[in-house]
Amino acid sequence: MIRKILIFAIVFPSFFPLWAEKPKYQYFGKAYDLSTGKYIYSDNHKEYYNNGKHIYSDIQYKDAEGKVFGTKHIEFDKNSEVPTFKTEDFRDGYIEGAEVKGKSVRLFSKRKKEDPLSERTYTPKSPAVMDGGFDYFVRNNWELLSKGERMSFHFLAPIQLDDYKFAAEKIRDGEWKGRPALYLRLEVDNFLLKQVVKPFLLVYDVKTRRILQFEGLSNINDENGKSLKVKIVYDYPKDVLEP
Repeated sequence: MIRKILIFAIVFPSFFPLWAEKPKYQYFGKAYDLSTGKYIYSDNHKEYYNNGKHIYSDIQYKDAEGKVFGTKHIEFDKNSEVPTFKTEDFRDGYIEGAEVKGKSVRLFSKRKKEDPLSERTYTPKSPAVMDGGFDYFVRNNWELLSKGERMSFHFLAPIQLDDYKFAAEKIRDGEWKGRPALYLRLEVDNFLLKQVVKPFLLVYDVKTRRILQFEGLSNINDENGKSLKVKIVYDYPKDVLEP
């Protein structure tokens, strides 16, 4: 229900910017089944910058054999916390995404290739967060989160053509593979939904404020169309973690 906050494949002209030819940073995350520890897939990121600003990213999803089964394009230049994005899962045709114009957001999605496209345009309540914009929400509110403040926001879910109240808060300070890290919990900020939707656990690097690890329901489905429960461990090259 709430877990699919990440995917679509309708082409908009703005999805093909010309300001960057080569990615500034490249890295990947490996997803493992939370129950068995089995390696399932990877998400492979390319970040593009203009004048030092992260403009957009392209992501490829690859299965355990290295075959690409999905892609995502996400744009941060106009609104880093509520980005325009599109993603596609080639296996079943699941698509999800959003087009952001000012304060208005067009949400759209379908679960299978044969399904009709569903869409809705509206102005979400503030503060709002969507998809990979959560990383920028964490970075933009780092001081408050690191001090232990619980922060609520409206998380947009295109698959539901709606948004849901979520909250992020600090679990603890600690280390992750020898690096100082901030451990966070992301959960539905609703008593009833909280009983059925388990929180997401995230680890962020203190120096770069980049995500290091994620645990929870994935935006990627298994062969039966069910959300995978995963632990994703991110692997960055030296120039990312030691800028």
